[in-house]
Amino acid sequence: MKAGSMKAASKKTGPEQAGTLKIVADENIVAVEDLFRQHGDLQLLPGRQICAADVRDADVLLVRSITRVDRALLEGSRVRFVATATSGTDHLDLGYLRAAGIGVAEAAGSNANAVVEYCLSGIAELICRGGFSLRGRRAAIIGFGHVGRGLYRRLRELGVDCVVCDPFVAQLVERQGAGDVHFCDLETALSASLISLHTPLSRDGEHPTWHLVNEERLDMLAPGTLLINASRGEVVDNAALCRRLGRSNDLLTLWDVWENEPEISRDLLGLVGLGTPHIAGYSVEAKRSASERNYEAFLQYFKLPTNSDSNSVAEPRTRLEVRLEEMPRSGVSNPDERVWAECLRAAFGVSAVDQRLRSTAAANGAAVFDSIRKTLSARREFSHYTLDQCLLEKGLLTPAVATRLTALGFSFSRV
Repeated sequence: MKAGSMKAASKKTGPEQAGTLKIVADENIVAVEDLFRQHGDLQLLPGRQICAADVRDADVLLVRSITRVDRALLEGSRVRFVATATSGTDHLDLGYLRAAGIGVAEAAGSNANAVVEYCLSGIAELICRGGFSLRGRRAAIIGFGHVGRGLYRRLRELGVDCVVCDPFVAQLVERQGAGDVHFCDLETALSASLISLHTPLSRDGEHPTWHLVNEERLDMLAPGTLLINASRGEVVDNAALCRRLGRSNDLLTLWDVWENEPEISRDLLGLVGLGTPHIAGYSVEAKRSASERNYEAFLQYFKLPTNSDSNSVAEPRTRLEVRLEEMPRSGVSNPDERVWAECLRAAFGVSAVDQRLRSTAAANGAAVFDSIRKTLSARREFSHYTLDQCLLEKGLLTPAVATRLTALGFSFSRV
């Protein structure tokens, strides 16, 4: 389904008069006031606290992944349209919404680039810490949707051998007889030395993903494997991972999603290499895109005119300070990879987020989990940054590294 497209037919046939709608929205949805205030009474609430009483007389509900939207929330309300500013919909009871004739929109793909950049920045952090390199690794991408495709492309550009595990896409490619992606089964994927999970969450069907990576499969992973989860916490059995890492902490782990969020396992947090509070897809660019897609679907559903006043001014880029002069050179086996990693780490320091999460006292862990998520919405993607051209002229980075950085969206300019 395309982002912002409708999953249930509208029950309305005529245009809605401006100012007659009541809209309840998660207060942390970017640009929600700019876009929706003009269309009626907009009430902003904390997403985790939205309850049936809040939406009883609402026409529109705008949420993120932290709000469960189902019969318990909506039955007896007058809500006709629900939009989620996320790519996943496992927090929506789609069967109930369809049966109730409620229009649904989501924002699939809007945060894909942000998640890809999160994964690359986490990898960059491990490279900068020493003892990790992409050289000689084989990557397995499990889940080949918007994010999986993006990460696959970026890793291939870095010269990493990649395989893909996604039975649904593999079947489609087989029927169409096209594509050069090497698809494999799950057991083969789990033999790779870099495994990145990007599946939706499902509990039934032909290929359910709930606890897809269970204790037996975790035990299959070779020591030194980098395991990344930026999909859904329940895709991995968190208790089993805790046991595996507790026995022999011989895996590298980049962990953004958890079971029981925001009440995450402090034991697991203490064992993973890098842990963050479900912020991989958080960026100004991603959130703005998600809001705009939801807004377009909202206008379509209520047959409202599109705002044609779109004279936007290009936002100036921010100069990124990277102190390559201070980077250690001796003992670095792959200087180009290290320089590349230092630039990514300067743009988005995953380690700083990890430290904030670890410093949280267990008593207020859930509150801080959400607090970090809120502040990380100001994160910018690589395309927002420009690097000093002098880094090239001084030989601090090579043309090959500059090409790779430019492919990620960075630009180069003079001071």
